[in-house]
Amino acid sequence: MKDDLRAFYTKTAEEYFRVIRDAVKEIAPKQLYLGCRFAWVNPRAVEAAAKFCDVVSYNLYQRSIASFRCPAKADVPLIVGEFHFGALDRGMFHTGLVATKSQDERAKTYKDYVQGALRHPQFVGTHWFQYRDESTTGRPYDEENYQIGLVDNADTPYVETIAAVREVGYGMYEYRLGKK
Repeated sequence: MKDDLRAFYTKTAEEYFRVIRDAVKEIAPKQLYLGCRFAWVNPRAVEAAAKFCDVVSYNLYQRSIASFRCPAKADVPLIVGEFHFGALDRGMFHTGLVATKSQDERAKTYKDYVQGALRHPQFVGTHWFQYRDESTTGRPYDEENYQIGLVDNADTPYVETIAAVREVGYGMYEYRLGKK
Protein backbone atom coordinates (compact mmCIF):
# COMPACT_ATOMS: atom_id res chain seq x y z
CA MET A 1 0.00 0.00 0.00
CA LYS A 2 2.84 2.45 0.83
CA ASP A 3 4.37 2.04 -2.62
CA ASP A 4 0.99 2.69 -4.25
CA LEU A 5 0.41 5.80 -2.12
CA ARG A 6 3.88 7.14 -2.91
CA ALA A 7 3.32 6.58 -6.63
CA PHE A 8 -0.11 8.25 -6.43
CA TYR A 9 1.29 11.26 -4.54
CA THR A 10 4.15 11.62 -7.02
CA LYS A 11 1.81 11.39 -10.02
CA THR A 12 -0.63 13.88 -8.47
CA ALA A 13 2.13 16.40 -7.66
CA GLU A 14 3.66 16.09 -11.13
CA GLU A 15 0.27 16.56 -12.77
CA TYR A 16 -0.42 19.65 -10.62
CA PHE A 17 2.82 21.38 -11.57
CA ARG A 18 2.67 20.27 -15.22
CA VAL A 19 -0.88 21.56 -15.79
CA ILE A 20 -0.11 24.93 -14.23
CA ARG A 21 3.22 25.24 -16.08
CA ASP A 22 1.52 24.48 -19.39
CA ALA A 23 -1.20 27.07 -18.72
CA VAL A 24 1.33 29.74 -17.70
CA LYS A 25 3.51 29.09 -20.73
CA GLU A 26 0.50 29.16 -23.08
CA ILE A 27 -0.67 32.54 -21.83
CA ALA A 28 2.72 34.09 -20.99
CA PRO A 29 5.42 32.04 -22.70
CA LYS A 30 8.28 34.38 -21.76
CA GLN A 31 7.41 34.55 -18.05
CA LEU A 32 8.99 32.40 -15.35
CA TYR A 33 6.84 29.85 -13.54
CA LEU A 34 7.79 30.18 -9.86
CA GLY A 35 5.69 27.33 -8.49
CA CYS A 36 3.66 27.57 -5.31
CA ARG A 37 5.91 29.00 -2.53
CA PHE A 38 6.43 25.96 -0.36
CA ALA A 39 6.20 26.51 3.38
CA TRP A 40 6.06 22.95 4.70
CA VAL A 41 7.32 20.46 2.21
CA ASN A 42 6.88 16.88 1.18
CA PRO A 43 10.01 15.96 -0.81
CA ARG A 44 7.88 14.35 -3.54
CA ALA A 45 6.11 17.65 -4.14
CA VAL A 46 9.46 19.47 -4.41
CA GLU A 47 10.76 16.84 -6.83
CA ALA A 48 7.68 17.41 -8.99
CA ALA A 49 8.10 21.20 -8.79
CA ALA A 50 11.75 20.88 -9.78
CA LYS A 51 10.71 19.06 -12.95
CA PHE A 52 8.21 21.70 -14.09
CA CYS A 53 9.00 25.07 -12.48
CA ASP A 54 11.53 27.55 -13.82
CA VAL A 55 12.29 28.54 -10.22
CA VAL A 56 11.21 26.65 -7.08
CA SER A 57 9.91 29.08 -4.49
CA TYR A 58 9.75 28.87 -0.71
CA ASN A 59 8.56 30.88 2.24
CA LEU A 60 11.49 30.28 4.58
CA TYR A 61 10.85 31.72 8.00
CA GLN A 62 14.11 30.86 9.74
CA ARG A 63 17.17 32.77 10.87
CA SER A 64 19.44 31.57 8.07
CA ILE A 65 19.19 29.87 4.71
CA ALA A 66 22.94 29.60 4.07
CA SER A 67 22.88 25.81 4.50
CA PHE A 68 19.41 25.20 3.02
CA ARG A 69 19.18 22.08 0.92
CA CYS A 70 16.44 21.55 -1.62
CA PRO A 71 14.70 18.29 -0.61
CA ALA A 72 14.61 17.21 -4.24
CA LYS A 73 18.42 17.38 -4.43
CA ALA A 74 17.82 18.98 -7.80
CA ASP A 75 20.08 21.65 -9.23
CA VAL A 76 17.33 24.20 -9.80
CA PRO A 77 17.08 27.92 -9.06
CA LEU A 78 15.38 28.75 -5.74
CA ILE A 79 13.74 31.94 -4.52
CA VAL A 80 12.40 33.00 -1.13
CA GLY A 81 8.92 34.48 -1.51
CA GLU A 82 8.61 35.54 2.13
CA PHE A 83 10.77 36.02 5.20
CA HIS A 84 10.82 38.48 8.08
CA PHE A 85 12.10 39.13 11.59
CA GLY A 86 10.54 41.18 14.36
CA ALA A 87 11.60 42.66 17.69
CA LEU A 88 9.63 44.06 20.60
CA ASP A 89 11.94 46.87 21.72
CA ARG A 90 10.04 49.30 19.44
CA GLY A 91 6.83 49.20 17.50
CA MET A 92 4.22 46.47 17.61
CA PHE A 93 3.43 43.88 20.26
CA HIS A 94 4.24 40.70 18.31
CA THR A 95 7.52 39.72 16.65
CA GLY A 96 6.08 37.77 13.78
CA LEU A 97 7.29 34.30 12.89
CA VAL A 98 10.98 34.79 13.68
CA ALA A 99 11.76 36.76 16.82
CA THR A 100 14.87 38.79 17.53
CA LYS A 101 15.78 40.54 20.78
CA SER A 102 16.22 44.07 19.43
CA GLN A 103 16.20 46.20 16.30
CA ASP A 104 20.00 45.88 16.17
CA GLU A 105 19.75 42.08 16.21
CA ARG A 106 16.94 42.23 13.67
CA ALA A 107 19.17 44.19 11.28
CA LYS A 108 22.08 41.79 11.79
CA THR A 109 19.80 38.78 11.22
CA TYR A 110 18.48 40.37 8.01
CA LYS A 111 22.02 40.89 6.78
CA ASP A 112 23.05 37.32 7.65
CA TYR A 113 19.95 35.87 6.00
CA VAL A 114 20.31 37.69 2.70
CA GLN A 115 24.08 37.21 2.58
CA GLY A 116 23.45 33.50 3.21
CA ALA A 117 21.23 33.49 0.13
CA LEU A 118 23.89 35.35 -1.84
CA ARG A 119 26.49 32.72 -0.89
CA HIS A 120 24.13 29.86 -1.76
CA PRO A 121 24.60 28.71 -5.35
CA GLN A 122 20.89 28.02 -5.95
CA PHE A 123 19.16 31.10 -4.54
CA VAL A 124 18.34 33.78 -7.08
CA GLY A 125 16.46 36.12 -4.74
CA THR A 126 14.73 36.83 -1.45
CA HIS A 127 11.63 38.89 -0.67
CA TRP A 128 11.06 40.60 2.67
CA PHE A 129 7.50 40.37 3.97
CA GLN A 130 6.38 43.18 4.39
CA TYR A 131 7.01 46.91 3.87
CA ARG A 132 4.89 48.27 6.75
CA ASP A 133 4.08 46.80 10.16
CA GLU A 134 0.67 45.24 10.38
CA SER A 135 -2.12 47.12 12.11
CA THR A 136 -2.18 47.08 15.92
CA THR A 137 -5.69 45.61 15.79
CA GLY A 138 -4.58 43.01 13.25
CA ARG A 139 -5.47 42.10 9.71
CA PRO A 140 -9.23 41.81 9.21
CA TYR A 141 -9.21 38.17 8.17
CA ASP A 142 -6.87 36.65 10.79
CA GLU A 143 -5.97 39.40 13.31
CA GLU A 144 -2.24 39.00 12.62
CA ASN A 145 -0.47 42.08 14.06
CA TYR A 146 3.26 41.62 13.57
CA GLN A 147 6.14 44.08 13.88
CA ILE A 148 7.71 42.97 10.61
CA GLY A 149 7.82 46.07 8.45
CA LEU A 150 10.70 48.14 7.24
CA VAL A 151 8.62 51.06 8.51
CA ASP A 152 6.12 51.27 11.35
CA ASN A 153 2.48 52.26 10.97
CA ALA A 154 3.40 55.96 11.00
CA ASP A 155 5.89 55.40 8.12
CA THR A 156 8.83 55.84 10.48
CA PRO A 157 11.70 53.66 9.24
CA TYR A 158 13.35 51.07 11.45
CA VAL A 159 16.70 52.69 10.74
CA GLU A 160 18.79 49.70 11.78
CA THR A 161 17.05 47.36 9.35
CA ILE A 162 17.00 49.96 6.57
CA ALA A 163 20.76 50.41 7.00
CA ALA A 164 21.25 46.64 6.73
CA VAL A 165 19.06 46.48 3.60
CA ARG A 166 21.13 49.24 2.01
CA GLU A 167 24.45 47.71 2.99
CA VAL A 168 23.52 44.31 1.57
CA GLY A 169 21.88 45.80 -1.50
CA TYR A 170 24.78 48.05 -2.42
CA GLY A 171 27.30 45.22 -2.15
CA MET A 172 25.31 42.19 -3.20
CA TYR A 173 26.89 41.63 -6.61
CA GLU A 174 30.41 41.75 -5.24
CA TYR A 175 29.35 39.54 -2.34
CA ARG A 176 27.69 37.02 -4.67
CA LEU A 177 30.79 36.88 -6.83
CA GLY A 178 33.05 36.39 -3.79
CA LYS A 179 34.78 39.74 -4.15
CA LYS A 180 33.73 40.92 -0.65
